[in-house]
Amino acid sequence: MTATMLQPRPSLGRRIWSEGWRLVVAVLAGLIAFGVVWPELDTDGWSDARLGLGLLADLGAGLLALVLYCFRHRAPLLVTLLVIATSTVSTIAAGAGVLALVSLATRRRPVEIAVGAVAMLVTGLIGDALVFPGGDVPMWQTVVVSVIFLALVVVVGVAIGQRRALVQSLRERAALLERDQQLREDRAREQERAHLAREMHDVLGHRLSLVALHAGALEYRGRSLSPDETVEAAGVVRAEAHSALTELRDVLGVLREPGDTASVGGTAPPQPTLRDLPALLQEARASGALVTATVDDASAGAPDAVGRHAYRVVQEALTNARRHAPGQPVTVAVDVLGGPALRVRVSNPTAGPPGPDAPRPGGHGLRGLAERARLVGGTFSAGRDADGSHVVEVVLPWTA
Repeated sequence: MTATMLQPRPSLGRRIWSEGWRLVVAVLAGLIAFGVVWPELDTDGWSDARLGLGLLADLGAGLLALVLYCFRHRAPLLVTLLVIATSTVSTIAAGAGVLALVSLATRRRPVEIAVGAVAMLVTGLIGDALVFPGGDVPMWQTVVVSVIFLALVVVVGVAIGQRRALVQSLRERAALLERDQQLREDRAREQERAHLAREMHDVLGHRLSLVALHAGALEYRGRSLSPDETVEAAGVVRAEAHSALTELRDVLGVLREPGDTASVGGTAPPQPTLRDLPALLQEARASGALVTATVDDASAGAPDAVGRHAYRVVQEALTNARRHAPGQPVTVAVDVLGGPALRVRVSNPTAGPPGPDAPRPGGHGLRGLAERARLVGGTFSAGRDADGSHVVEVVLPWTA
């Protein structure tokens, strides 16, 4: 990223002020030089026409130097040399010549500075010889004074250039830090969106699949059911729909502003862990699923983060089995491996034999489980085994 891209273009008023005060300084310095030099000239033998022509030439060359000075950013070295050349025949151009050399020195390019300084030294000596021929001041003194003056001018220009470079580097650094901060915030928002999407999918997918299951039973068997069975099935649909709405409200509560007390009533409910797994299995059995579960007793000591992810794995696997293989038995196994690590394995026979080109399952739910496992440093696999059963297996590190 270049400095031009990072630094905004100054406003028109700022640019006018930046050029205006420099021109005022150049004009004042030129008028001072005019007032010092012209009274010292020996014009006794000059005619009025010659004197008038000399004054007009001084004024015209000075105005030309001021105009050229405004274009110093387009061709710094060339414009500086032209302005310095006009100062040879114009005292009013002296101020513009000095400021042009300062501007050239701010670029901090040794060759350009050397060329500009030598040009000003030569033109100064030539002008002094033209204005004061046969003066009383020795040449070497004039040279020494001129060199000292030019050194001061160059030092001032280089110092200004260094300060500008420092300010520019600070601006670039601030812009880069701001951009990095924005990228971190965007990344954090994306991660939070993905987290909320997983939670909403896992929670609502399970509840809504139960609603769809019992609603389907009412649709296809409604006329053959007794009134008590119909009321019971409708009650299950109502209860699951209410649970889905409640859990949806809890998930959406985190999207509201932290200071919005109306968003969540009281504290947020705790996330389910492996301790809530028996209730989940019982709920699945109550919906008509044939679920066989084997849970290692040592898994009860798993950290809450591990238990929460394991619970969501079983929940999503049961939802997928209910959706894609209804009526098929489901086997759930939760084991503690060496390392230690927790393995969750859910399998169920598929509705039919897979074709040779059958795609590997990859819905939103399975992608969410894969993301959960990856976030805690675990592994995820889903597919069909040698017996044709669909198997979801997740291994979670115990330290997650």
